[in-house]
Amino acid sequence: MLAAQAAETKIVSRLVEAGQLNRGDLADCAIEAEIASVPLVEVLIARDVVSDADVAQAYADFYGIRFLDLTRRKPSAAWVLTLPENIARRKNCLVFNEVSGQLVVCVSDPGDPSVSAIVEDRFERTIQYVVSPRYQIIQAHDAVYGGARKRGGRLADVAPIVSPTKTVSATGLNMVEQLDSIIDEAVDRRASDIHLEYERDRMRVRLRIDGRLIESRAYPLEAAAPLVSRVKVLSTLDITERRKPMDGRFTAESFEQRIDVRVATIPTVVGDQQVERVTMRLLSMDRSSLTLEHLGMEPECRQAFTRLIQRPHGIILITGPTGSGKSTTMYAALQQINNIDRHIITVEDPVEYNIDGVNQVQVDSEHGVTFPAALRSIVRHDPDVIMVGEIRDEETAHLALEASLTGHLVFATLHTNSAVGALTRLLDMDCEPYLVSSAIIGVMAQRLVRRICTNCTQPIQANATERSLMNIPTERSSVEIFRGAGCSRCLRSGYYDRVGVYELVPFDSGLADLVMEKAPTETLFNYAVKHGAITLRSDAVAKTLHGLTTLEEALRITTGEL
Repeated sequence: MLAAQAAETKIVSRLVEAGQLNRGDLADCAIEAEIASVPLVEVLIARDVVSDADVAQAYADFYGIRFLDLTRRKPSAAWVLTLPENIARRKNCLVFNEVSGQLVVCVSDPGDPSVSAIVEDRFERTIQYVVSPRYQIIQAHDAVYGGARKRGGRLADVAPIVSPTKTVSATGLNMVEQLDSIIDEAVDRRASDIHLEYERDRMRVRLRIDGRLIESRAYPLEAAAPLVSRVKVLSTLDITERRKPMDGRFTAESFEQRIDVRVATIPTVVGDQQVERVTMRLLSMDRSSLTLEHLGMEPECRQAFTRLIQRPHGIILITGPTGSGKSTTMYAALQQINNIDRHIITVEDPVEYNIDGVNQVQVDSEHGVTFPAALRSIVRHDPDVIMVGEIRDEETAHLALEASLTGHLVFATLHTNSAVGALTRLLDMDCEPYLVSSAIIGVMAQRLVRRICTNCTQPIQANATERSLMNIPTERSSVEIFRGAGCSRCLRSGYYDRVGVYELVPFDSGLADLVMEKAPTETLFNYAVKHGAITLRSDAVAKTLHGLTTLEEALRITTGEL
C-alpha cells in the first residue's frame, strides 16, 4: 500500500511538472479522493482533470516500461480472448499478442500487483508488460469480446488458457465467466436490473441505469440457453422447467461488494419457439444508504415525514408506480425508528433488504403465508410497528387499517399515482370511510428522477417558457437552472444516479371530513394544497432550482399530475 501511494505521489508530481495538471485541481481532487478512500489518480481521470493517455504515459515513464497506443496497433483477438472477460475488465488489462516468445500484456496501472499475479498464474511463459490508456483498453475489450459474442466465435486455444470451469456453451463461450462479466459490468455501471431477452437471431443483454434501459451486449442464439441455465442453477431453479414463470435469488461478489441478485424467469414466444426471458434485480447488501438523509427529501418534507413516523399509532401510506423507490423509503423510515425498545415486524414479497433488529416475514402463498394470513398472526406477536410490503386486496387493506387503530404504527404501500389518490383507492376497495378517516395519519407519493452529474454540472439561464413551467413570477427575469454537460464519469449522459421527488399530505380533520363525504380525488387534492401539502410538482421544481435535476426530468415525472 505504501509503495503504491509513493508511486502515485511521484506520478502526480510528473503530471504537475509537465503542465498537465494544475495545483488547484489537484487540491480539490485530493480532498475528494481522501473522503471517498479511492486512489487520487482515479479521481483525476473521472473528473477529466487529466487524460487517460497522460496518466498512462506518466506510469510508463515512472516504471521504465513501454507505452503502447492501441489506436495505432491493434491487439490479436485470439490472444485477447485467452483471458476471461470478467478478469480482463475487472483488472483493466489486455493480452495483446505474442512477440518473440514473450506474451505482451497491456495494463493501465503497472503498479497493481494483483494484475501480474493473475496473468502469471494463468500463462506459463515470459510476460512483457506495457502501459496503455485505460479507455483504449476498455474499447479493445468492447470490440473483441463483444465481436466474439455476436459472431458466436470460439475462445482461442493457442495457450494453456481454459479455466477448469464446466459450463461451456456450444459456441465455446464459458458461461460461468460470461455471467460474472455481465454482473461485473452491471455493478460497475450502477445498473439496477439486468434483462436477458431473446430476439429472432440473438439474445441481447440490457441494463437499467438510472431508470433507463440501454443495450449492453448480445450473444448468438446457441449461447443463450446455457447462459439462462447458468442463472437458474445459481438461483436453485429447475433447469428442465421452461414453461412456467419462476422466481429465485443468489448472492454474487463483484468489485469487492456482495450483491443480492433477485431472479425472475418467464416463458416468451419468439417466432415459433417458446423461450425464457430472465430479469435479474441487483440489490447491494450495503445498508449505509438506507437513511432518510440519503433519499433526497427537501428539509421541510423530511421534517414533516420524520414527525409522522414518530407517531405511536396510525397508518402511513407510501404510493407510486413500480420502481419509484417506495420500498427504499419504508426501509429508511424503519431504520430511523428502529431501536431496542420497539418491536418491528414486516410482511413482504419479497424481503428486499435484511435489517438488524427487525423481524421480516416472507410471503409464501404455497405454504399459506399470504399478506392477510401473516397480518392476522403478526398482531398476536405484540408489535409496535408493522410494515406491509404492499396492499393488494380488500382483506389486506381492512386488516392494515384495523391494526393501526389498535395501537400500532403501520407502514404500507399502494400503487396509485398521487398521495390523495390512495384515499379514494381505499374507498374503492370497500374500506369504510370512517375506518379510512380514523386510521390514516399521512400519505406520501414519490417518483425518481435522474440526478445531474456533479462532475459536469453547468448553470444556464431559464427562458420565459421554462420560468412559466416552474410558476416563477414574470418579474423575475433572471433564474438559474442547471444541466450536465457530459463527462467520462456519467458516460457523457449528463446524469449520474437518481434522487427522489416527494408529495406529502399530512392528514387533518378537514381531510377526514372530505373522506367521510367520499369527495372526488380533485377535491381532496385542492384541499391538501390549500392547507400546505408538498406536491410532486413543487418538490420537482425545488430540486431543479437547487441543481439536483433538470427541468426536463422534473416535467417528465410530473406531467399530467394533479
